[in-house]
Amino acid sequence: MGVLGGIWLGHAMLLRAALAGLSAYAQELKFNADDMADEINATLRDMQSPALPACSNQDLAVLQAQTFRSIRVKDIGRTHGGKLYCSAFLGRLAHPYIEGKPSLVLEGGANVYTNVAVVLASKDEGHGTVIEASDVDVVLNSNAFGNWDRPHLSYMVTAFNREIGQEILLAGAMLAVEPMLKVSEGSQIAGGSIYRSVCSNKHPVCVVTAERLSDVWMSTRSTQIAYSAMGGFAGLSFGLLIALLCRKTSSLSYQLLQALRKDSPSLSLVYQPIVDVVTGRIVGAEALLRWTDQNGVSIPPDAFVALAEQSGFIHELTAFVVRRATREIADILIHCEDFTLSINIAASDMANEQFFELLRENVDMVGIQPSQIALELTERSTADLALVRAAIQRLGTEGYKVHIDDFGIGFSSLSYIDQLRVNAIKIDRAFSRTIGTDAVIAPILSQMLEMANSLGVQVVVEGVETEIQRDYLAASGMVLSAQGWYFSRPLTAEALRLFNAQNMAMQESRSPAGQQAVSI
Repeated sequence: MGVLGGIWLGHAMLLRAALAGLSAYAQELKFNADDMADEINATLRDMQSPALPACSNQDLAVLQAQTFRSIRVKDIGRTHGGKLYCSAFLGRLAHPYIEGKPSLVLEGGANVYTNVAVVLASKDEGHGTVIEASDVDVVLNSNAFGNWDRPHLSYMVTAFNREIGQEILLAGAMLAVEPMLKVSEGSQIAGGSIYRSVCSNKHPVCVVTAERLSDVWMSTRSTQIAYSAMGGFAGLSFGLLIALLCRKTSSLSYQLLQALRKDSPSLSLVYQPIVDVVTGRIVGAEALLRWTDQNGVSIPPDAFVALAEQSGFIHELTAFVVRRATREIADILIHCEDFTLSINIAASDMANEQFFELLRENVDMVGIQPSQIALELTERSTADLALVRAAIQRLGTEGYKVHIDDFGIGFSSLSYIDQLRVNAIKIDRAFSRTIGTDAVIAPILSQMLEMANSLGVQVVVEGVETEIQRDYLAASGMVLSAQGWYFSRPLTAEALRLFNAQNMAMQESRSPAGQQAVSI
C-alpha cells in the first residue's frame, strides 16, 4: 500500500507539473499566433485598393517591397473573382490561377486556403496556407511556428468560425481531442496523452498542446523515483528500472559525447572547397563533421547534430570542430590570407561566452586572422532576432565573418538579413538545381541574387553539380562563389592541400606573368 500510495502521489504531482508546462507552452504559441495574425491583417489592409493599376509593374514593385519587409509572409498576390493574377515573387501569371473553394471562411469574410501547393514553401513542406480578403492574398511562412518545436511535446494551431461550427488546422499536427477543445480553453486526458488548450482574445485562433503520459513519467523520472522511494524498496526498484530504460534509449548520445571528450578517431573532418565561379579560384572551404558509431555505422550529420542539441552538449561539438579544423588546415590559412574557413555553429553557441573565448584562443594559437573564419548559421537560428543581432555585431567587431546557411527554405527573409548585417548568404541547393530547367521556382534564384546584390551581401550558391549551373552563375555579372560536386567532393585536409596547390598553380599559369614565364 505504501508503494502504491507513493506512486499515486508521484503521478499526481508529475501530472500537475506537466499541465503547467503545457499551459506555458500553449501561451507562447498563442502569442506567436497573435503576432502572425496582426502582421497578416496589417498586410491585407495596407495592400487593399491599390493606387496603381493592379498587377502593373509599379504595383508589383509595391507588393515586392511589402513582402521584403514582412517576416511571416512569404508572398503577396492580387486576386479577383476567385482567381490569382499576379504576386510579388511570381509576377504576372500567364494564366490566372483558380483558387477553388476555401477551406474556411472566417466571420469577417476572409477566405483561408490550406494545403495549397506554393513554390516558396520549405523543401520539406511543399504546401502552405493562403489567406485572401478584398482581392489580396498572402502566403504564410510555412516555418512560422518551426522554431517553437519542443522535445516530447506536440501542438496544433487552429482557426475557426463559431457561427458555422468549423475549424481548420493552421500549424502543427491534428491532435485527437474533443472537438470543443479545439476552439475553447480547457484540459483533457485521453488516449494516453494530456492536452491543454488556450484561445486568443484578439483573433479566431486557438492552440492545443499535448504530451504523452509515457513521456511525462520518463522525462521527470527523478521526481517519480523520489515519491516511489517513500513507499519502500519496491518503489526504488521501479525507479531504477526506468533509469535503465532511459540509459538504453540514450546510448547513441552517450557514444557521441564520449567520442568528443576522448578526441576519438571515429570523428573526422572533411572540407568542401568554395570556388569563385568566374575565375575558378578557391576562396575557402566549409568544414564538415563525420561520425561513425561503435558498430561501424556512419551517422548522418543532421541526426547527430540534432542529438547533441537535444542532449545539451552542442557546445562541445562546436568546440571540437573549431579546434580540429583550425589546426588541420592552419598551413593553408597562413599561406593564403584570403582563404576563408567556414564552420557551422548552433544558435545557442552565440549566447555562450565560452564560444567567443574558444574562437580567440584557437585563432591566436595557430596564427591566423579572425577574418579568415566564417561562422555559418542556419535560417532557423535567426528566429531570436535580438540575440542573434547582438552576437553578430560582436563577432563582426572582433573581425569574424557571419554567413546564413541554406538560405531561402527556412524562417528568415531578406529583411532579416538587412537587419542582421551578415557578410554573406548561402543559397540552398534546392534553387541551384532549378538552373536550366522549367521548374516553377527557377526565376526565384535570379531574384534572390539581385536582391542580395542590392543589399551588398555576398552570395555562395550551394549544390552546383553541372557545367550548365556553373556557366549560368558565371554569366550573371555578379561576384559569386559556389560549392558542389562540380568543383570537388568533400576532401580530407591532406587532399585539400593538394587540391589548393594545383588550383594556385593553374591560376598562376593563366596570369600574364605566368604566361610570360612559360614562354621564356
